[in-house]
Amino acid sequence: MKRVCLLLSILLAIFTHAQAQKVGLVLSGGGAKGMTHIGIIRALEENGIPIDYITGTSMGAIIGSMYAMGYTPDEMEQLISSPDFKRWYTGEVETQYEYYFKKNRPTPAFFNYHFSLKDSLENNKRQFSLPTNVVPPIQMNIVFLQLFAQSTAASHEDFNNLFVPFRCVASDVYNKKELVLDKGDLGDAVRASMSFPFVFKPIELNETLAYDGGIYNNFPTDVMQQHFHPDIIIGSVVSTNPSKPTEGDLMSQVENMVIQKTNYNIPDSVGILMTFKYDNVNLLDFDRLDELHDIGYQRTISLMDSIKSRIPRRVSLDSLNQKRKAYKMELPPLLFRDIYITGANEEQQVYIRKEFHNENNKVFTLEDLKRGYFRLLADNMISEIIPHAIYNRSEGLFELHMKVKIEDNFSVGIGGNISTTSSNQLYLKLGYQSLDYYSKEVSIEGQLGKMYNNLQVMGRMDLPTSIPISGRLIGSISTFDYYTKDKLFSRNDNPTFNSKNEQFVKLILSLPFMTNRKAEFGFGIGKLKDEYYQSNVINFEKDNPDQSIYKLFGGSISYYGSTLNSRQYATSGYYEQLIAQIFTGDEEFTSGNSTIQTNGKERKNHTWLQISYSKDNYHYISPHFTLGWKAEALYSSKNFSENYTATMMQAGSFAPTPHSKLIYNEAFRANQYLAAGIKPIYKFNDMFQFRTEFYGFLPIYPIKCGEQNKPYYGKPFTGFEYIGEVSLVCKLPFGAISAYLNHYSSPKREWNVGICLGWQIFNYRFIE
Repeated sequence: MKRVCLLLSILLAIFTHAQAQKVGLVLSGGGAKGMTHIGIIRALEENGIPIDYITGTSMGAIIGSMYAMGYTPDEMEQLISSPDFKRWYTGEVETQYEYYFKKNRPTPAFFNYHFSLKDSLENNKRQFSLPTNVVPPIQMNIVFLQLFAQSTAASHEDFNNLFVPFRCVASDVYNKKELVLDKGDLGDAVRASMSFPFVFKPIELNETLAYDGGIYNNFPTDVMQQHFHPDIIIGSVVSTNPSKPTEGDLMSQVENMVIQKTNYNIPDSVGILMTFKYDNVNLLDFDRLDELHDIGYQRTISLMDSIKSRIPRRVSLDSLNQKRKAYKMELPPLLFRDIYITGANEEQQVYIRKEFHNENNKVFTLEDLKRGYFRLLADNMISEIIPHAIYNRSEGLFELHMKVKIEDNFSVGIGGNISTTSSNQLYLKLGYQSLDYYSKEVSIEGQLGKMYNNLQVMGRMDLPTSIPISGRLIGSISTFDYYTKDKLFSRNDNPTFNSKNEQFVKLILSLPFMTNRKAEFGFGIGKLKDEYYQSNVINFEKDNPDQSIYKLFGGSISYYGSTLNSRQYATSGYYEQLIAQIFTGDEEFTSGNSTIQTNGKERKNHTWLQISYSKDNYHYISPHFTLGWKAEALYSSKNFSENYTATMMQAGSFAPTPHSKLIYNEAFRANQYLAAGIKPIYKFNDMFQFRTEFYGFLPIYPIKCGEQNKPYYGKPFTGFEYIGEVSLVCKLPFGAISAYLNHYSSPKREWNVGICLGWQIFNYRFIE
């Protein structure tokens, strides 16, 4: 009997120990390699191995926090493989939130630097500041609120109250120590833990600038033991200490400078250690999720017998999912009402609040929050918004707290392009902006080059009315010179054979049309002067060009929409414009001393209607292949000018490629035409792409040259022309490098080759 009682006592003790046994999971940092952790968690859950506590650093903190919030492995995989997750580490804004209404036209600027004149006068030591991060924080700031606010509220800002108690490790680089985060905003904690220097922007926690936890503790087993005292630890190590730096590897140099060596060992008495070796996995290789998940899963399954022998306690997957369901039921809905703003004065706060709602005490949703957030950041009046959701338990609603950084008033932009053609440009911009009850901007822009010269002054004002209104007053002077030849490394002494000069003042009123579109109403007066020769035989030393001067008044109604992912060489999104214009004015022709002579000056009145439509669209086919297309149409009722050449100078031009905008080609000019093209694009990666483009151009009524150089319309739908081009493009943060080869159907047997660095973008025209 005594033996039986003793046996029962032993069995009872073993059973009690098994029931009481607590398991801690420690997840190291390691960038994309951290997705291995998901496979480990899946294998543990499928085999009933409990996870009672979890600690993590960097990517380990991301995976660990998601599990602590009740995410299943399937849900974690779904999130990480989604386009939303990619936007975390690229900073790309979702298409539906690209607020096109507030965006100015793209410029050729390599960079824009903002500064405050007051600060510069008060601090003579103010220096030019370099960027502190590669990835823009705009997307991450809002995403972390979206993902973590509800769990932060449900846990009462105590990480012990999450679905699984959690600890997050960040770094205090000033005091040279780790930060163990167990309370506060869960999103801030994870954000701090993954802020790898120079890649992601650090975050301020309790007046301390917090960086990636891997700097001082990339494998927080000590944190697990000190905070949770588990009976056994399962550790997943997907990283190693930095290898010896090499001269050509900047990342290895950075790692060795900032990251201290971590102890990646666990004594057998403490727990089970899983380490991994990888084949050339980079920091941001998140597209290798399936591969990395399987590495973790298979490794854990191979050790499962050993794990089960060390951990006799079991938790069924059904009971775990029931617990998850109950936890998620307690999460409060993400609804907002009160808005609190710091970093802005009272007038600016009024402006900011109107982007979310115009009524006090109005409840708004996460969708409303995101739309207001991205609208505010679209016009560059505000450099950054750091939002936080604070739960008001008495109201059952979240308060929106926003730390706003108003952009400095003054700005300077520098850019342009350098090419093997005559299109080399220098771009300069000086700007002043101010935000109070409404936003105001004044800018002076100039482009200086051999072919194109422009000086533009623009004043802009945005009113946050119930239907937002934007007004722009533009004054512009420009010249565009076309040369007889545009060859590789063309010489400076090539003379112009015709040129266009414009001077105009235009007022434009804009209204938003859905998120990615806007409507514009324009009015303006302009003076356009064309200088040209009417003969193929020209003595540039003796002959003077003929002149046609147009003094015009006109108005326009326009529709624009855009979601393009780049100002040039786009690979996703669309650009669309529909413009209806009406003009009236006089033409004055003055003869030079070219071969074809006329008597003195000739005057003619013109009144015409012009309607144009253009759309570029890019379709995702595969991760490396995009198919783009372009459609364009123009109708103009304009009468002929005094002669054929003057008429062609004023005719609509189809110029779908950067090179085609630099040349004067009569074969692709008409008052009425249809055009279309296809653009297959192969993307090697986010930096390199190989583009092929083929376009067809068909004039509805081709313009012909008759006797005495007088124009007339030819047979309809004759004179088909085409353009073909291939290019290799390297997109850099400040610009793009492109090498191209193209061919036009007219002139025949002529090929063009060239290289361009920068952005080839021209300013406003009077006749768009």
